[in-house]
Amino acid sequence: MKRLLTGILLALACSAQAQLSNYNSHAYWSRFNLQTAHQHPAGSDTSLVFVSNRFIHPDSLRFVDEFIDTSALKYFFLEKQNGIWKVYQEPSLDQAMEHLPLRRNIVVYAEGMGKIFTSNVERAQLMSGQYGVNVVMFDYASINTTFKPSQNFRFARQNARLSARQYAALLQMIKTAREKGAPWIEGVSVSTFYHSMGNIILEQMMREGDLGTLENEAVPFVDNLIINAACVPMKRHARWVEKIRFAKNIYIHYNRRDLQLKGAHLLTLKRQLGEKVTRRQKASNAQYVNFLEVARWQHSYFMNFPYNEYRLNTAMVTYFDRLFTGRGVTAGELTALKASAPAETGSN
Repeated sequence: MKRLLTGILLALACSAQAQLSNYNSHAYWSRFNLQTAHQHPAGSDTSLVFVSNRFIHPDSLRFVDEFIDTSALKYFFLEKQNGIWKVYQEPSLDQAMEHLPLRRNIVVYAEGMGKIFTSNVERAQLMSGQYGVNVVMFDYASINTTFKPSQNFRFARQNARLSARQYAALLQMIKTAREKGAPWIEGVSVSTFYHSMGNIILEQMMREGDLGTLENEAVPFVDNLIINAACVPMKRHARWVEKIRFAKNIYIHYNRRDLQLKGAHLLTLKRQLGEKVTRRQKASNAQYVNFLEVARWQHSYFMNFPYNEYRLNTAMVTYFDRLFTGRGVTAGELTALKASAPAETGSN
């Protein structure tokens, strides 16, 4: 079994590396244009905000690199026009957010291992388009295209931990904007979504305790906090999850067939939170949702991806739509999700 899982993990890593080469090609980076300071966004509906701790090289084709800068966050507004992404560096989160469409619910999105800037843009665009939300992507270096798979596993985990304080600073900015009634946040919900190793950021943030006013938040400013396919240890996770007071609702998604998490389990010798949760280990302030029957072997079962034949069924789309737009999920909807047929497949 160990040999089989090792083979599966290597195959997945090689597949991811091959797919990543497209996102890092000269042709793909040519679709991104870092704008000069005097230019102003036109206001396209296909738009995103990125908060990044990567180093920036304005004179390079690959102007966002593959290492983290823990000294400063950078803020970008992105809009797509005629197939080209125009990328505007902004002085603050507020100034980046004011260019997004008003009255759209907000998802703050932290991805897992294996993403460079361009692939994060694709994922953020897919989420925005499929669920009709404004996406704020927390963009950190989770792979280096020159490293081997085993080295990248350590690289991604370390960078996620090192990014925790900057992510806490981002949440503080959102909290301040809510308190001040900033136009871009007025009348909309805010959900935070953590996928796979992106949950290391949340875990580290809660464990290290350097949260400022977030630690004893009396009035939650996040509607739904979603821990999805978490690549963090299941054991004792309740200790840090129960410290989360800034969110009204907490959802934890798991699937014991998840192939990527089986590989992480093998490498770390620890059961992952996104695999399986024992009843006595559960956090009292979270709702746990088992995706075993509908997700099958999948790891990214929250969106439809153009390069994956796997497709969410109707109940899954309804479920994630409610979470990403700040609404609660009823017992009836959870029952419908668990009882729904396996997700459909089809080429795309």
